[in-house]
Amino acid sequence: MTSVVVDPADAQQVLYGTVTRDGVLVGSYYCTDRIRQTGWRALGPDGEHLVFGDEPVELTRDGDAIFLVMKNADSPA
Repeated sequence: MTSVVVDPADAQQVLYGTVTRDGVLVGSYYCTDRIRQTGWRALGPDGEHLVFGDEPVELTRDGDAIFLVMKNADSPA
């Protein structure tokens, strides 16, 4: 997992990250509200949002987005 962090006024905020396994992209995640650091979205390796029904999954923490990406990678195609 690689995260890109910005550090405005020593606040260290994660902007987005990628998750790889054995050198292959598993997915990525990004923050939709950088001020509050909430509203995380997760994407699959094809760049499509991970969805529940027809709606993109919006999560409250970056760790939840990472978990969702990893669980999606474990799912059979």
